[in-house]
Amino acid sequence: MNKMGGRARVALWILLGVVLVAPPGLRALIDDETQAEEFMKELDYRYSQECNLEMLARWDYITDVTNKLKEEAANEAAVIYMTFQGEAADGCAEYDYSGFVSMELYRRFRFLSKKGPGALQPDELSEYKTLQANMETIYSTATICDYHNQTKCDLILEPDIVTVMASSEDWDELLYTWEQWRENTGKKMREDFVRFVELSNEAATLDGFSDTGSYWLNAYTVDEREAEEWTDGATLDQQHFRMMVDAVWQDVSERLYKKLHAYVRMRLQEVYPGKIDPTGPIPSHILGDMWAQDWSNIARHVMPFPEMPTFDVTDSMVENGWDIDRMFHAAEDFFRSIGLFDMTQTFWDKSVVNQTAWGKTMVCHASAEDFCLGPEGEDYRIKMCTEVNMVDLITVHHEMGHIEYFMAYKNQPLVFRDSANPGFHEAIGDLIALSMSTPKHLEDVLGLTPTPAKVSDPRYTDDEKRDLNFLMKMALEKIAFLPFGYLIDMYRWGVFDGSIPIDELNAGWWNLRESLQGVTPPAGQRGEEFFDPGAKYHVPANVPYIRYFVSFIVQFQFHARLCEAAGHTGPLHTCDIYNNTDAGGILRSALEKGFSEPWPKVLSELGGSQNMESQHIINYFEPLLTYLDQELLDADQCIGWGDECFAPVSLADRSVIPKQDPRDNETAAGLAMSEMNTDMTNLVQNATLVDWTYYNDVTTANADASNEAWLLVKNASGKWHKDVIESYNYQEFKDSYLRRQFELQKNLGTAALTDEDFIELNKIIKDMTAIYTNRVCRKDDDCDEEKNGLSIDQLEEVMAVESDYEILKYYWETWRDASGKLMKDDYVDYIRLLNTAADLNKFSDAGEMWLQPYRDGDYNTTDFVDDIEKLWNATKPLYEKLHAYVLDKLKRIYKENIKEDEQFIPAHVLGNMWAQSWENIYERVKPFDVNITDITEDLNSQIQDEKEMFCLSENFFTSLGMYSMTKDFRDNLVLKRPGGDKKFICQASAWDFYDTENMPEDGRFRIKMCANKTQKDFIVIHQQMGHTEYQMSYSTSPLVFRDGANPGFLEAIGGTVGLSVSTLGHLDKVSSALNSNTKLCNTAFTLEDFATQQEQHVAVQSEKQINFLMKEALSKIAFLPYAYILDKWRWDLFNNNNEDTNFNEKWWRYRLNVQGISPPVQRYPSSDFDPGSKYHVATNVPYIRYFVAGILQFQFHQHLCNVAHPEENIFDCDIYGSKDAGAALRDMLETGASVGWRQQLKDFLGSDTGMSAKDILDYFQPLEDYLDDYISNSSLVVAWKQDSVDDYMKDELVDIPATVPIVVGVVLALMVVIVIVAYFVGRAREKKKEEVEERGGHSGEQVEMAVNGEGSVHINSSPIDKHNP
Repeated sequence: MNKMGGRARVALWILLGVVLVAPPGLRALIDDETQAEEFMKELDYRYSQECNLEMLARWDYITDVTNKLKEEAANEAAVIYMTFQGEAADGCAEYDYSGFVSMELYRRFRFLSKKGPGALQPDELSEYKTLQANMETIYSTATICDYHNQTKCDLILEPDIVTVMASSEDWDELLYTWEQWRENTGKKMREDFVRFVELSNEAATLDGFSDTGSYWLNAYTVDEREAEEWTDGATLDQQHFRMMVDAVWQDVSERLYKKLHAYVRMRLQEVYPGKIDPTGPIPSHILGDMWAQDWSNIARHVMPFPEMPTFDVTDSMVENGWDIDRMFHAAEDFFRSIGLFDMTQTFWDKSVVNQTAWGKTMVCHASAEDFCLGPEGEDYRIKMCTEVNMVDLITVHHEMGHIEYFMAYKNQPLVFRDSANPGFHEAIGDLIALSMSTPKHLEDVLGLTPTPAKVSDPRYTDDEKRDLNFLMKMALEKIAFLPFGYLIDMYRWGVFDGSIPIDELNAGWWNLRESLQGVTPPAGQRGEEFFDPGAKYHVPANVPYIRYFVSFIVQFQFHARLCEAAGHTGPLHTCDIYNNTDAGGILRSALEKGFSEPWPKVLSELGGSQNMESQHIINYFEPLLTYLDQELLDADQCIGWGDECFAPVSLADRSVIPKQDPRDNETAAGLAMSEMNTDMTNLVQNATLVDWTYYNDVTTANADASNEAWLLVKNASGKWHKDVIESYNYQEFKDSYLRRQFELQKNLGTAALTDEDFIELNKIIKDMTAIYTNRVCRKDDDCDEEKNGLSIDQLEEVMAVESDYEILKYYWETWRDASGKLMKDDYVDYIRLLNTAADLNKFSDAGEMWLQPYRDGDYNTTDFVDDIEKLWNATKPLYEKLHAYVLDKLKRIYKENIKEDEQFIPAHVLGNMWAQSWENIYERVKPFDVNITDITEDLNSQIQDEKEMFCLSENFFTSLGMYSMTKDFRDNLVLKRPGGDKKFICQASAWDFYDTENMPEDGRFRIKMCANKTQKDFIVIHQQMGHTEYQMSYSTSPLVFRDGANPGFLEAIGGTVGLSVSTLGHLDKVSSALNSNTKLCNTAFTLEDFATQQEQHVAVQSEKQINFLMKEALSKIAFLPYAYILDKWRWDLFNNNNEDTNFNEKWWRYRLNVQGISPPVQRYPSSDFDPGSKYHVATNVPYIRYFVAGILQFQFHQHLCNVAHPEENIFDCDIYGSKDAGAALRDMLETGASVGWRQQLKDFLGSDTGMSAKDILDYFQPLEDYLDDYISNSSLVVAWKQDSVDDYMKDELVDIPATVPIVVGVVLALMVVIVIVAYFVGRAREKKKEEVEERGGHSGEQVEMAVNGEGSVHINSSPIDKHNP
């Protein structure tokens, strides 16, 4: 064996040597298709050889499982083959096959580039195979003692134990046998299974999957290129496939399985009186099968008409002298009759189908084996412990169906020598059994006659009775199996992805068995010392099982299609395609394709549809369904179990119930939603990529491209909304996951606009965004703004460090003139269009539309706004105290500029362009003259590249057991403003590119920001990466769920992490690491290796604590009112709908009243537009999320600290390194938006408090105590006067048309003439006046028109000053 392994490796490395000379990362991928063809040709030859060697060793072992040498040889051969697969996958990975013209070649590379277990290191791979072999050996060699003779302890599964379970009616004997089998199988392999899961998941992760379940499901996917070639553009991802399976199951369960379950439960009560709950699950040991997966062995108890044949022809087979050989030849005859293949001579010579004759202990579980020889070979075998009975006769046909499939696709390359999907392989033999087991075939072709009983029921004809008995027998096999076929992999998917914890392996198993199958352990709850799933062969043998569910569904689709081709008329269950080569020709054509085409394409040819459908299996059993309805109604039996056991519907009622409204079809809705999700995800993915280009290079061309991409999204959204959202009555859907997808997409948002309005709205937003990239000259510098001006990110740096009052005022005012002021007119149109969209979505205005993400069941937008108000009122007193303190400190700094009695803080002196965060003035206002850790200097002196800050951030998350960043992230991370003349937006942002092809570990996520080597940006990087971790966690969800539980959750995660990172202890460790010459980007790096600074002096420690909390408050508390008012202001504008366009006055009314902040210079109420100087206003980003996040982050932090370090003060707590805290956080992040946010908050916190200010106030309590003392000692006033906005507004300028100066000039000229004339007239009148005065007189009032010095026209009513010329 070692020689074989060495030869395999040498041959493979010779084959791959051409492409594996250079280390990975230093060589370009090969895109030469001709070279790839040659590589694949050689690889296929080697694959066939290595596969054959592994199969020979495996066969020797599974047919002689007690031979230790053969077991070791089989394990070694398996390890060698898996290693070969891993190396072959490495070779395939050297090719860029994405652009290959040949779809066959593309598909071969796509699937051969996956290593499977071969991704493991050799020692781990060996351990992996040893564990699997150990579990298989435990299963295959297990024996139990006879219930009636405890000294006879050599009962094996087949035939001994199986016979007991099939034939005994002794409750206690069945219970004993059931328990002993699990005692001697599953229980003994539990520890091996746990370790096996770890290794299996590790292999899957190394292979690019999230876990083993994802790896298994890859075979069912259809990517974009395959969809374009074969399935009319319909892709299929893992989530879509799982939804398809679940939709089919739910339909069959409600319409048929639960009725069969209720009927069997009713009949078994007669066999076991008083032992079965008439409304509960069925004890799993009395269903005739060790696993309760096939109930056909209890047909004698439940057959509708015992006087008619049961169609168990076992007795007839014995009477007619059938033996094992004849059973196999009968199966061969059927396949031959429809134009398929005879078995090969090797098959007859080397198959092991009679354990007694074989004389060795073998794995009795029937299997068909292909020895991988392809076009040149004929080595196909069956292994089976065959007995002469009808069950095994059907199994023989099933296994020979596998052989027929092997022979049909033998001419394909090895990777395509497989079924279209794993379920198809299982379906082919069963498809033939649907014909073979019909009464007509059994009697007319095989000459086998069932033995009737002696009771009669006159209500049905003999033909009807015969059919109902036959259908009952088939249902006990086919329908009873479906939930088991579904749940066994649903269980393992849960184990692999961690949703079923290792300490709940058995509980998780029985939870699914009861909820889906309606069966329970026979003697009550089973403990965690057991591992009952391990009592089923496929679990220890590591065989995926969803294939059997798929098989049991699609075989009825195949059967319906082939029966139609065969010209069958009549009920589907009576069809027999024996001897029909037309049907056989369709079947053979599909089989020959193997795995070379995606399975939906093959299904459309062989089953009439690209989707799995439940209707054909329902049609097959329709007569039985009618019978069950009547029987359950007559017996007053409920359908279902537990709290969901409902009364049956009468046949009369059933007959008048109209055909199901297509709008109520939940299965169809699920499939439609999945198609919508796939299409919309692709479009959003493309639009996001285009946006990435735009935000990194703000040009008109890129803006146009972005608008076009989002127009495509908008139009598709409208189409899908009409075809899907509006087409189903989703409110009553039972699947809450599906129902929520509909609910979250019931509104179209801006996609409801006409194309013209949508284009205009997007153009306005892009224009405002472009304005935001404007630059301003330095003070006292007459520059070219475009070339030499300061961008907003550079202005932010100036505002952060500059302290000169006048310089700060200059930049504050100049930026607003260059940004907000220029977008005011656009903003009026923006409000109009957004309100139009709101109206089309039946909202009162855009503000209500923006608030929809915060709705949650009965919790509406009014409740949310009320909660925000309460939260602000709860935190307002602390803010007011902070405001009073800071104002007092700033008065001392700016004595010449801020009056002693001033109540408002000028907005430009708070260290931030928008006065939203005040932490940049910490050094000027800190309470005590003691230093707290600031790593800015260390960052500047010790790191060469800002990427090292990202390494430290990534290390924080991996220390919690969360994701590492992806290759795409590292390659495309943007940390600096690009050179040249590019306009670039520096606003820090985390991007999800909605990758559906890769698992989170390899997905496309990026961060864009202009990072400086400062402590502030160091923390911002952690916050942004928190967003990325959230995005990665929910990235396997449908598009609508790829978001935070509400918008505030997404922002809160970054803030939560920031609360740990900013602790003095954490920053001390980072400082030590920076000064240690440690490689920060090494994966082995950990901050646990570095100690925090220990402060010995209690007073100094206390002062540091207050300083630290002050710095945090300047960031967190100062921000709250700004986050509170920005959207309140916008909600007001939306509500007013441009009736009053004094937007700036409204803005400053909020800032003065709520924030206590004043503009440094008077502002115009309308023509100035100061809010537009803020990125989120220009770019249409709702802002209340940040207020929500400002509260939630402290609730999250408190909970995680309770998990990680419950003994620490909340403001000292650093969760770094706590896997428990990380697990709690990741559980919430993975949920995305799939569950309502209030429920998620309750689940995460473990309490129903909702959003609460308690934790943020607790965090800052020591600081509040300090502020109280300071304010009291300084006799400060904590508050400011309200409604002072008029003091800070100046009168608007009135625009003067160009003709006005001319008109005014003419008027003035006339006035001069008039004055001259008046002078002379006046002189003449003066004489008369003297005469009049003698009689008494009166002077009139005139109207004066004056032009003031600012060019505005004023109309004044006042007496003319006689002394005015």
